[in-house]
Amino acid sequence: MTIKEFPSNFIFGTALASYQVEGGIYNNDWTHWENKDDSVCAEPCNEACKHYEYYKEDIDLLVELGIKAFRFSIEWSRVEPEEGNFNQQAIDHYVAKALLLLNKNIKPIITFHHFTTPEWLMSDGLWASEKAANSFVNYVDVMMSHLPKEVKLYNTINEPGIFSMFGYLSKKKFPPGIQNEKIFIKASNNIISAHKQAMRKIKEHNPEAKVAMTHALHEWDDSDTSVQKEYIKYHMEDKFLYASDEDDFIALQTYSIRRTSPNIFYRAISWIQIKIPFLRKYVYPRFRDIFSGRHEYEPEGIRTTKMGYEYRPQAILYNLHRIHSVFPEKEIFITENGIATDDDNERIEFVTDVLSDVHSYISEYGKVMGYLYWSVLDNFEWDLGYKMNFGLVEIDKKDYSRKPHKSAYWYGNISKTNNLSN
Repeated sequence: MTIKEFPSNFIFGTALASYQVEGGIYNNDWTHWENKDDSVCAEPCNEACKHYEYYKEDIDLLVELGIKAFRFSIEWSRVEPEEGNFNQQAIDHYVAKALLLLNKNIKPIITFHHFTTPEWLMSDGLWASEKAANSFVNYVDVMMSHLPKEVKLYNTINEPGIFSMFGYLSKKKFPPGIQNEKIFIKASNNIISAHKQAMRKIKEHNPEAKVAMTHALHEWDDSDTSVQKEYIKYHMEDKFLYASDEDDFIALQTYSIRRTSPNIFYRAISWIQIKIPFLRKYVYPRFRDIFSGRHEYEPEGIRTTKMGYEYRPQAILYNLHRIHSVFPEKEIFITENGIATDDDNERIEFVTDVLSDVHSYISEYGKVMGYLYWSVLDNFEWDLGYKMNFGLVEIDKKDYSRKPHKSAYWYGNISKTNNLSN
């Protein structure tokens, strides 16, 4: 048996997002999106895992498992249900949650925006609105005036490339379902501005805080030099990554590899559409939706996860090196990584391979702060509903009981000991 020891200050933890687990949220953009007559969603979120109600029990479970850190998001639409009107009861809930984690010696990592936006911004265009950034920063300001100073780790905005591209440019999987490059770029710029302003605001309240935006980075086929690949990679990932130049660390979230179709006719038509501004703005997004798969392209016969992703634990190591090449002096925190699977042994296999690569990278470069498994609970996976079970813990939707898998205890032991044995 080989034992791989991680640094004593390495943080092993798990992550969740408010809308995907809390339940009872009916006043944000996703509520409207999933309940449309022509909704692309498999099912509505509704009561999720009732984590809002059972958060104390879930934190006790983290203690039992030995988990050292817990990343959770604050639901903006709960805190500010109407523009400028803040719900003190909701604020108190999240403060109590942070304090309970601190009292249980679990490190809280707080995210202020994880895909969902209050419904009162919908009429103004959500993140394409001129007031989106200021509204977000004001909400962060209010929350920071209440959150305990002992909380040191914050994420401003989760995976901006995912919800902006899928909501404003292509795929129409996320609200508001717009396919327009001009509006997409406007929304992207507003998100980047909101992040930078929010980071400064957090530090005004808590100078010791470490702050970052989280990035969904894929492994990419580096032999693919197509214009299409470079366009997607830049707008989905690179421009947001470069915008983290002032972040205290780079928050990495990786699940798989993304490939573009090698079909020569598809690439030629894509090249023409990307090179001609009018076509790029109005035609190319719709063309991609019709002729590319959910994950762009998967070669025939490859191993895939339940999400349809290529099974690719190596994507983490690829992106650790990728970030190092851009920001060699910055620390990296793997704030999401995991696998949707019906086979708990496959979950252990996947995470073992990932952590082996992380250990190898640390041995050479150091500068990795920690690893958060996504997710501790089976939860609502956006347009795909409740079938994408990433959780270390199964949720029985009949009575909302929690049933830890073998992998939960296995991962908890890694967290307790800072050792990976395989």
